[in-house]
Amino acid sequence: MPTPSWRRFGAGRRHPANLPVDSTDVPSQNHSSPWRVCSTRDEPAGGPLADALRAHGFIAVAIPVLVEAPPEDPGRLNEVAARLEQYDWLVCASARSVLALRRSRATAWPRGLRTAAVGGATARALVQAGAEPPPLVADEGGADALWLVLRDADRWPARRVLVPTTPGGRRVLMDRLRDAGAVVDEVEAYRMCRRSSDALAGAWHETAPNAAVIASPAAAETLVEAIGAPALRQLRAVVAIGRTTAEALSHHGVPCLVAGRTDFAEAARTLAAHRAAVVAS
Repeated sequence: MPTPSWRRFGAGRRHPANLPVDSTDVPSQNHSSPWRVCSTRDEPAGGPLADALRAHGFIAVAIPVLVEAPPEDPGRLNEVAARLEQYDWLVCASARSVLALRRSRATAWPRGLRTAAVGGATARALVQAGAEPPPLVADEGGADALWLVLRDADRWPARRVLVPTTPGGRRVLMDRLRDAGAVVDEVEAYRMCRRSSDALAGAWHETAPNAAVIASPAAAETLVEAIGAPALRQLRAVVAIGRTTAEALSHHGVPCLVAGRTDFAEAARTLAAHRAAVVAS
């Protein structure tokens, strides 16, 4: 895969001052040595992003930046999950939201509930939950791309739509659906809580990654606050999952590759293609 996305996000931008980084803490730029890739995603050792990185020969280094926590009102989530049958549509922006609904529902997934997903991982989670018919998913990642698919998928006035949310998440889909006349219910499915800057800085210096995959805009902002943008600029490569994540990194002057789809396997392939290009140059 070519690397123009690296230039599109961040190249040539002026960036604000960030936390200083001692040059002795910068990972080696000997590109023939193994690539130690930081995964910012909160997942178990055999999680999908770590497995995708290992499949391409990377050493996956787990530095979760945000950690999952239950919603503020689990009772509300349980109540909504128990009556999924009452909705015409379920629109999910993450695999975590699908899993939260599954955990909160005591009976089988309802047949006939139409679903839509942001990204391939979310679509697969819906299929595994029992979604039938299969979910709608856009070719490109992100809520904006999904809305272009949803816009003509139904006559939206009076349609009942459930959208599981997380605090701080984008509101594009809810706003567009309401503008189209749908009756939208929101339920907080989970929260992503920031780890302390001290904990993140300690993990970063202990594991010494020389590349990183940034999983969300919030992860980008939290990591920059903890270690400073210069530490990210010194890496062999940074891959952003999703355009909004890339924009958050670009705001801090951090160039990044952008996975073509909002998908962990695609992020690993993007990094592998960049590594091949660097080694060949």
